[in-house]
Amino acid sequence: MKNQGNLYFASEPQDEKILVVDDENGPRQALRMLLKDDYNVLLACDVPEALDLFEKEPVALVITDIRMPKRTGVELLKQVKEMSPEVQVIMLTGYGQLETAMKAVEYGAFAYIEKPFDNDKILECVGAALDKRKEEIERRKLEYLALAANRFETVGHFLAGMIHDLATPLSVIGSSVELLLDRTESEIGQKRLKTIQSQVKLSTDIVRSTMSFLRSQQAELTSLLLNEVVESCLKVAQPLFRRQGITVECDLQEVPLFKGDFVLMRQAILNMIGNACHAMENQKEPQELHIKTGQEGSCAFVSIQDSGPGIPEGLRQNIFDVFFTTKGDSGTGLGLAVVKDVMRRHGGEALLLDQQGGRGATFALRFPVETKASQASD
Repeated sequence: MKNQGNLYFASEPQDEKILVVDDENGPRQALRMLLKDDYNVLLACDVPEALDLFEKEPVALVITDIRMPKRTGVELLKQVKEMSPEVQVIMLTGYGQLETAMKAVEYGAFAYIEKPFDNDKILECVGAALDKRKEEIERRKLEYLALAANRFETVGHFLAGMIHDLATPLSVIGSSVELLLDRTESEIGQKRLKTIQSQVKLSTDIVRSTMSFLRSQQAELTSLLLNEVVESCLKVAQPLFRRQGITVECDLQEVPLFKGDFVLMRQAILNMIGNACHAMENQKEPQELHIKTGQEGSCAFVSIQDSGPGIPEGLRQNIFDVFFTTKGDSGTGLGLAVVKDVMRRHGGEALLLDQQGGRGATFALRFPVETKASQASD
């Protein structure tokens, strides 16, 4: 929650925590007794102790006295707002501190309440402050999503031009390979040229589908077998598996046909396989990948489980966001966002499933299969 420089917002705590700061024990305990039935209350006797707690705990609201030894409540207010702008602060004022309290509102305090405080007024103010915090979190999320959408559109225009330019050299390579096939007599040479030819076709298909994706055109959906898409992905990923020494276990159950774009679905699954392999890269423990297909009700699914370190709890809700990455400078933050959008176009969803024993991560794609009626009409 504290690091607003990162491209994520931490989830709100299940029990909202309120930090009460006062150098006098009486007001501290009075507020604790008043709030403890509905909130998790933390206590601090001065600003240094309050800041130490604030760094360690996901605090939603701070209630602080203004005049305290060492440092004032106004100084605490300024630091809280610098660290987590969405956290609300209520100032408690004593006799002769009204002008300072009004000034604190200019610095971002939610409200000020004079001592001795009225219990009903405190409870009303606390509820309003927490509502204000939720509104602020939602506003900041919308701002972030708007910024991400703008950046994604800019990247899309750049990629569209670049990918369009790839079509020309791919066409030249494809034509050259065809000429070489006609002139090559050796069986090994023919086999290698046909491999190159199939990869050129794959690249051309990717260019076509990616251009449609970036232009937001509706993909041409055909009847597909999920296991055939998965097996195609495994074949493409074999060099990566060998290089990292990854053991792959597959449980491919019989699944009905589904309507989909073969290239987009393959790219979505390959993105997940690539992420799983990256998560296990350089680890000493055995690198294992478990891929499973099956059917649940009217939906087919493919799940990919790795034996890597897993996804930290605080990042799990943002893992499919545009430009969100756990790979540092080596990541683009587009892979899983693209997977999510591909699934949206297929009427399905991309999921990060619960981790088992805190080890590894399991991603799954779920999408509707064809009904017997739709197959008959086709």
